[in-house]
Amino acid sequence: AEPMRPLAIDVLLREEQIASEFAAALHAGFLDERFFYWLPLSVAAWVDLTAATQYRNSMRAYEVLARSGPLLARLWPVADTLCGVGCGEGGKDRILLEAFLECSRRLFYLAADFSQSLLERALEATAPVSATARGFKMDARDDEHLKQVTLSASGSGQSCIYAVLGNTLGAFGPAEFPARLRRFMRPQDHVIFDGEIFAGEETLAGYDNPQNRRFAFGPLAGIGISEQDGDLRFELRDGSGGLHEVVKYFVPARDLSINLGGHDVRLAAGKQLRMSSSIKYASQEVLADFVSRGELRVEFSRASDDGRFVLLAAAPEG
Repeated sequence: AEPMRPLAIDVLLREEQIASEFAAALHAGFLDERFFYWLPLSVAAWVDLTAATQYRNSMRAYEVLARSGPLLARLWPVADTLCGVGCGEGGKDRILLEAFLECSRRLFYLAADFSQSLLERALEATAPVSATARGFKMDARDDEHLKQVTLSASGSGQSCIYAVLGNTLGAFGPAEFPARLRRFMRPQDHVIFDGEIFAGEETLAGYDNPQNRRFAFGPLAGIGISEQDGDLRFELRDGSGGLHEVVKYFVPARDLSINLGGHDVRLAAGKQLRMSSSIKYASQEVLADFVSRGELRVEFSRASDDGRFVLLAAAPEG
């Protein structure tokens, strides 16, 4: 077999810390978004989900990017760096890199994510279409981590495009993250966000299906819990300020005892283990408003053919 080439990944977040935080999250009864992309079973389920035709969100995200990439390459002639914040397996970032390459511009690429495994996949996927590729294993909730990533992006070239794709802004916090990222952006930088538009029961149906249930169950399967040990449930919940949520939680059918990296965790029968919600927007205008509140000026917008997914590109105000 051909030997694997080395990957350049700066580790700002260590595995020991993640394991400790995972155990603490189980003990507190709430698994946040990060842990759905950490363990090998979770990563495999996520990669399979993004490739599944029945996962309409992924298909919509790719559709909007494929149509928008060439336009963004022309809109931003100075941009020479792409930084995927929450890059996942890198598929969406690769579409942008390919669009710029078709305009004879090979961008520098920085991949930033919580998951070592997804970072490795992203760097492998984008290497053929980027000038250089470097990863950052980080927690986007940590301002110091975000600062380190943006400093590296700023040092790579004249103008950076920050890509926050795959409805990821909902996980990072629509009300907070645009302003947090804006603090570290230069006037010549740009950012791309996308998000799903709420569609009632149709939205719920997009989550409560076998392929997505396997992904949602990934963190539990990774620590030895089976679907016979309890019930995984999905519900719709109205948020505030134009936001809606798909809520998910696990209800153990019996008392469960788990050892995670030396940490003993017990889940009591009947007690909900809450999991991170998936955020949806009431309209494109709601998403645009969250972006604008972060002192970012919307430069470009494009919706999927069915209007259920929207991409917004923005630059710092002033």
